Amino acid sequence: MTRDSQATVQAPQASSPAPETIRAQVEKIISSRGFARSGRLSRFLTFAVEQTLAGRSEQLKEQSLGLEVFDRKTDYDPRIDPIVRVEARRLRAKLKAYYTSPGRRDGIVIAFPKGTYVPVFRCRGAATAGAPRVEPLEKSIAVLPFANLTPGAGDDYFSDGLAEELIHLLTRIPGLRVVAWGSASRLRGREQDLAGIRQQLKVGCVLRGSVRRTLVRVRVTAQLIDAESGSYLWSEAYDRELQNVFAIQEEMARAIVDTLQLRLSSQFGAGVVRKPPPLKCYNFCLQGRFHANKRTAEGLRKSIACYAQAIAADGTCAEAYAGLADAYSLQADYGFVDPAEAIPQARSAAEQALAIDPQSAEANVSLAFIRSLFDWDWVGAEPLYRRAIALNPGYARAHHWFGLDYLALLGRLDEAYAEGLAAHHLDPLSQILREGCGYIHMLRREFDSALNVYRELTDLDPSFYKGYSSLGRLLNLMERYEEAIDMFQRALALGGPVPSILSALGQTLAQAGRKAEAQKYLDKLEAMRKTQWVPNSCFAIVHLGLGDHAASLGYFEAACEGRELAVTSLKVHPMYDPLRSDRRFTELLRRMRLI
Repeated sequence: MTRDSQATVQAPQASSPAPETIRAQVEKIISSRGFARSGRLSRFLTFAVEQTLAGRSEQLKEQSLGLEVFDRKTDYDPRIDPIVRVEARRLRAKLKAYYTSPGRRDGIVIAFPKGTYVPVFRCRGAATAGAPRVEPLEKSIAVLPFANLTPGAGDDYFSDGLAEELIHLLTRIPGLRVVAWGSASRLRGREQDLAGIRQQLKVGCVLRGSVRRTLVRVRVTAQLIDAESGSYLWSEAYDRELQNVFAIQEEMARAIVDTLQLRLSSQFGAGVVRKPPPLKCYNFCLQGRFHANKRTAEGLRKSIACYAQAIAADGTCAEAYAGLADAYSLQADYGFVDPAEAIPQARSAAEQALAIDPQSAEANVSLAFIRSLFDWDWVGAEPLYRRAIALNPGYARAHHWFGLDYLALLGRLDEAYAEGLAAHHLDPLSQILREGCGYIHMLRREFDSALNVYRELTDLDPSFYKGYSSLGRLLNLMERYEEAIDMFQRALALGGPVPSILSALGQTLAQAGRKAEAQKYLDKLEAMRKTQWVPNSCFAIVHLGLGDHAASLGYFEAACEGRELAVTSLKVHPMYDPLRSDRRFTELLRRMRLI
């Protein structure tokens, strides 16, 4: 979930780093050993940076910092309690220690001059006048979609899968930032636009190539290119038997490591000696991932079928079980099927994946997602998420799900924000992560910031229906009902009759005083229920808009009984504020172990 968007901040001066690089630097600092156990200093740093980027630096006074960062009461008097001054000195000392040791080579410097609580940002080595020449902050690479030169259509899954598998290998190399497949795949057809790719992805080099295969052989060409100069750093062609495709991936990864003068980790070494699955299993895994990436009901059904065939070909393939678990979980997450139908299947597959390979980051994340959202085992889910990130810090989905589907739901919004930054740093073009950015702003009740993110989202991709539905929900909270209704109608035109959007539209119509129209949407949902699964939470939301709190809570209780995803946000979502004083609402939170 992206937390940052240039639409949410003031434009930086020419000599200042871009907002997204500043936020990435904050995440790097607070993840360092010196800050990891200093939650209060991390909060101080994050708050001060965000206020400055949002153009609110004038609010960084002792009084406001005492209230917002150090949880002092409204009668806080900084003349009596010097907490802010003391902690500011500690923060300056911590930052100085960071930049003299682990951060000595970082390209962005964040500092707090004495006498002020407003941070300053500069590119290390930048001139004091004129725009600096900003280099990527670390060694970084984007693996672009490989051109499919195989005669005939329908083979993109193999060429895409090869690139995605290579990304997976490279993410385990320390010191290398690897752009996630979600962002890299959006640049299909722009492989020659090195300057544009460098600007969008903030990478130092690009890998591009082509794939041609027959029934028994595969030919792969690859070129590693400096994204600024366009010069070739390395180039190779591989012509092998098809069953040796795994060796090609690993040889390419090692060549990139050698070219960029990186150090292999022990985890990468362990990955190299892993037993490759049979080619038939591998092909089905590639197809399963290809269909799942579409995030449609049909795509997820096809994905499940492909992963099932992969498991039939090799019952010891952890990747196949983890992919199957995620496909089932996403079916429930997107509301395509009843969680009671999908989640037992997802749980079984995730547990099997972890039993086969406890070192699989994907398997740990798959099970963590189920433990939190559907089992409400918040204590058991966190170690799985953290282990997944430790195993593969470059796995964007781990950061995204940990932030949005765990930390945020528990009200740990600063931590959720940081995980979102990490995910966005790895997958900067993902619309899902950008939408998640707005969602966290909304949970933090930063409605103006959320509005900017969602407006930017719909401008960048007018075909992304979730941008409009999310914007509609935000406008509802801002009591701009007619605008919200328009956004929901646009979302329905693009995404079809999604029950959750229909219910949000019904709720908003009711709040706008158009209760007869709202009732029609309740009737529509009832009619849909005869032919497909419709969550109880959809009915609860419309009744909430109608002001019938008793009926709304009744449906939420049924939703809780059915383990519907929507109920996990009850603790933190502003939409549910009218219900918070009701004993039945408190009991729902207690039942889900959220209080």
